[in-house]
Amino acid sequence: MAEHKMHSGFPEKSRSTFTLDAVPTNFSIAQERVQKYLDASPCSMKTQFELDMIIEEVFINIANYAYGESTGTVSIDLALNEARDLLAITFRDSGIPYDPLKKAAPDLSSSAKERAIGGLGIFLIRKLSDDISYQYDGHENRLTILKKLD
Repeated sequence: MAEHKMHSGFPEKSRSTFTLDAVPTNFSIAQERVQKYLDASPCSMKTQFELDMIIEEVFINIANYAYGESTGTVSIDLALNEARDLLAITFRDSGIPYDPLKKAAPDLSSSAKERAIGGLGIFLIRKLSDDISYQYDGHENRLTILKKLD
């Protein structure tokens, strides 16, 4: 796999990476591993709940759409900044290129029946994240989310 560069200010010793099969049921394993990684960091129940929602949404979307009918993997890179109050979580997959940030925000003024399908997940992720970015390097999707810990 290509070398993945994290944001500056995230020391090497505070990083962790794990890879899981991209199947929907594995999102809970990803949540557990992130929780364990954050055990020594201040993280409110509200922030943990928001992280769990982000992880579930991103992981399940990769599992359901990135690889078509086949099964691939999702690698998750975790890094805490030096102050240990900001988490960078990067989801990496080698599925079809897809930039979720190009998805238009859903029209929340219309009823659920009138609204176009899709877009609510990335809308939710944007609302729960402090920053979000996407990169495709020719063979790998990378979605990086920054979340302040409290």
